[in-house]
Amino acid sequence: MNALPPEADKLLAVEPSEFVAARKQLAAELREAGRNEEAAEVAGLAKPTAAVFAVNRAARDRPNAARDAADAAERVRKAQLEGDPDAYATALEDLKRSLDLLAEVADTHVGSGKSPSEAMRRRVRDLVRSAVADDNARDALRRGALAEEIEAPGFSPFAGMAPKPARGKKAPAASKAAEQRRERERELRAELAAAEAELREAEGAAREAERERARAERKVTALRKKLEA
Repeated sequence: MNALPPEADKLLAVEPSEFVAARKQLAAELREAGRNEEAAEVAGLAKPTAAVFAVNRAARDRPNAARDAADAAERVRKAQLEGDPDAYATALEDLKRSLDLLAEVADTHVGSGKSPSEAMRRRVRDLVRSAVADDNARDALRRGALAEEIEAPGFSPFAGMAPKPARGKKAPAASKAAEQRRERERELRAELAAAEAELREAEGAAREAERERARAERKVTALRKKLEA
């Protein structure tokens, strides 16, 4: 998909129940303005998932937190590349605080006021963490205009990228190895939890599909009997 027109930003934060109508209206307005390619991009835009909608609304409700999270993520990366452990620790703490706030606000936009499931909470948190790790998604998060869920890269936005030690300050090999093992364990636990959540959702979808199949089968049987009669 090419870059969406600026008008699409607002569309991505529209209530899911109103999205299709709003998308159709915006596409029509763009076509009337002679912007046919942009109209086609908007018309092909999929309805945001519940997690994407919630995070976009959170970023709009708390724009400072969205900007702070994006800025902190960039400072984390800069500190890692420069091997500045103090700057890294500060930026990482700022990032965590901003992401936690965004996730908490996003939770309130999931499920029409109902308390979200643990699986949905995890999806929301994975999304905000993944968004700040991706250059394009990070800019979209600032605007509250994410278009899709992004695959989580791991336990942290920059998993596996430990800050380089400052020149002349080498960490003991044993301590470094132990920290790497702990980090890997945290990553695996996070990946396992995400996989278990996906499995639960897939099982639920399979059960619903089986119920739909049974209903369709009963309907076919009933219609055949009527036809025979």
